[in-house]
Amino acid sequence: MTDPLALVGLVIILGIIPTFIGIFFRVLNNRNDITKSALNNISLGIMFALFIDFIVNSSQLGINLGLNIYSITLLLCFIFGFVFIFFLSSLNFKFSHVSVLLLAVSFSFHSFAEGIIIGYDINNLGISLSLPRGIQTTSFVIHKLAEGFIIPLFYSLSLSSIVIFTLISSFPIILGSIFGLYGLPGILSSIFFAMSSGALFFFIVDFIKNDNLIATRKIYDILFILSGFVLIYMAGLLHSI
Repeated sequence: MTDPLALVGLVIILGIIPTFIGIFFRVLNNRNDITKSALNNISLGIMFALFIDFIVNSSQLGINLGLNIYSITLLLCFIFGFVFIFFLSSLNFKFSHVSVLLLAVSFSFHSFAEGIIIGYDINNLGISLSLPRGIQTTSFVIHKLAEGFIIPLFYSLSLSSIVIFTLISSFPIILGSIFGLYGLPGILSSIFFAMSSGALFFFIVDFIKNDNLIATRKIYDILFILSGFVLIYMAGLLHSI
């Protein structure tokens, strides 16, 4: 069996550090009012693409499996994610970055699911270097960078806040990988992908309706949204090679 400490080091390098870099890069660019609108639109495109990606990874919420316990469970997990983030959004938090917290929590379900898959695969296949694995790893890192990129939204966060939101969104990948390494079936990741898709779905709806953050009056506004979507789509294509 793979050394658990080696696995933890691997997921920190591939999952947590790219998320931190994505958040840090976005925060630096949020200080420029000229690019802020473009960054918001790119973020929306990324959110849409990630939502589709989460749905696909949740076995399409079991929609092709017919009416059975598995499809009902996945649907209930989707609803749970949606309602859970709605519940958190209704609480009276005493700090100004509530929306960032909600997005980070939404991604925490996804990170746990990714961890299960990583741990399960390494438990069965071990750690090895190959071209297909290298391409899939590149895809994974792109996804984590993109997740980090959208987490800060339009806020200028302190370094301590960046670290906190990085850990909230991506630390569960460590827990998931350990569970996967010790035999938790990879198919159970669909449950947490379903939760993350429901959570992100609520956040997208809330993100669009609040504060007129997204502009769609000009063609480049639309192109920025599409560019965010295409980024994740291309990463997904790499993952399927």
